[in-house]
Amino acid sequence: MRTAVEGIYHGSLGWTVRCTPRRRTVRVDAPVELFGKWRQGAAGDAAREWHWLHVLPLMGLAVPQPVCWLGSRRRSLLVTAGVGGRGLDGWMVDADREGWLDELCEYALVHVAPAIRRLHDNRIAYRDLYWNHLLVEDPRAGDPPVFVDVERAFRPRWRWRRWVVKDLAGLLSSLTVRIPDRWLLRFVRRYQEGAAFDPALLDDIMTKAARIRAHRPKYG
Repeated sequence: MRTAVEGIYHGSLGWTVRCTPRRRTVRVDAPVELFGKWRQGAAGDAAREWHWLHVLPLMGLAVPQPVCWLGSRRRSLLVTAGVGGRGLDGWMVDADREGWLDELCEYALVHVAPAIRRLHDNRIAYRDLYWNHLLVEDPRAGDPPVFVDVERAFRPRWRWRRWVVKDLAGLLSSLTVRIPDRWLLRFVRRYQEGAAFDPALLDDIMTKAARIRAHRPKYG
């Protein structure tokens, strides 16, 4: 693994899988699968991601295994182990096409809604909670969702309900197929874990999701 990390650091291993003006993600498949995030002038983001990669598993949430973090004020590299599977947004498209979308929706009720509740019970807002940030090896096998891109997670000091709405609206806005409205109702009920249903929460989620969908993606 050390050889692979050194290869990422020196640019002799891996290829770019995502690039924005301030961040570049590199992937290495051999001798082990690793992902390296290079950041320009954003050492704080790397530090936060390193922090949450260690904290979230203590709450029973799956994240990529952190490997190392090398940073300065101008440039940082954070390396994590590869994660099997793919985003739930892609699984939705396949499930819809192949006729097992209902089964995938049940998976989300059983595995995703309680995981988000666990996150929120610890007063943590994700801020980038979209289906493509939840990777799953095989939802039909009941594999747990793996939370990725966790650097924007934080504990807000006030306006907690606002962040709950934003997280849940992020999921709704990033659906890649048509889901029956009754499923959204079931998802929110499962998230609330038997608490008295709050119709206003559902209305706020749908309103916020519409606003998110109206935004133009920053980097496409």
